[in-house]
Amino acid sequence: CPPGPPLPPLCAPSCGVPPAWAARLGATGFLISKCCFPLFKAKPGKAKRVRTIFSSEQLARLEQEFARQQYLVGQERCLLASSLRLTEEQVKVWFQNRRIKWRKQSLEQQQAKLAKMGLATPQR
Repeated sequence: CPPGPPLPPLCAPSCGVPPAWAARLGATGFLISKCCFPLFKAKPGKAKRVRTIFSSEQLARLEQEFARQQYLVGQERCLLASSLRLTEEQVKVWFQNRRIKWRKQSLEQQQAKLAKMGLATPQR
């Protein structure tokens, strides 16, 4: 899935033109200049990974797709990422994390049912 065109920087007007070393942040796809965030520091040689903040529309669509199918691969992932203006990696990781959450919720529901029947085993 080819990357889309770069998006404009999001920077305070007082900062002027963002420098070439601006860092790409989150799901917004905006570039935020270090001049806006002076505390944004990374170790030399390592890029700081910033937590993706999904919009409510993106989350609703991701949840809708998860309800339809728990695994999204290939062209489907590419199309979904493109339509949500996310990277394929962001969609892939969201689905991985959502499957973990789903398994945990399923296990808790099973344990609650067993507890109601008096057959619960202590949690590990």
